[in-house]
Amino acid sequence: DAICASSLCVEGACAESKQSIGESCILDNDCSNNKCGFDAFSSDASGVCCEGGYYSMFTFSTDGWPTTDIRKFCQDRPIGTLCGVTDAICASSLCVEGACAESKQSIGESCILDNDCSNNKCGFDAFSSDASGVCCERDYYSMFTFSTDGWPTTDIRKFCQDRPIGTLCGVTDAICASS
Repeated sequence: DAICASSLCVEGACAESKQSIGESCILDNDCSNNKCGFDAFSSDASGVCCEGGYYSMFTFSTDGWPTTDIRKFCQDRPIGTLCGVTDAICASSLCVEGACAESKQSIGESCILDNDCSNNKCGFDAFSSDASGVCCERDYYSMFTFSTDGWPTTDIRKFCQDRPIGTLCGVTDAICASS
């Protein structure tokens, strides 16, 4: 700012005024309200001057971000906006399967995380790496799965319990309704 005749440096260049809400930005200082954040949870998202506040959270290079770092995201984002796994950037306060939503998923509907479900219970519907995540009717059973069994990684995974006869169950009775 000090080297500019206007005393305003915006996005790296001297400017007549700071950016307005919704206009592009790189730093908080670029905005008339001093609030610059990504407009969606995506490494392809643009920095914009946020209408309301912003939410700061860690993002990871393993999720497609250029570096692992703390980044700011505009809050009060509309339905359909990419939100990662956090409710905090959605106007509805509901992030479901990575996008701002009007409501949580019901029992039997698809999910990625517990937070996607109205009952906070998301699990695989069968013991198979091809199985889908669904909101479990009752509870889930957590167990190790191994890459040697076809899973992408060795990890602890959750499986809906009380599955019907014929459902793939691996080596445990714990997910079968008949157990």
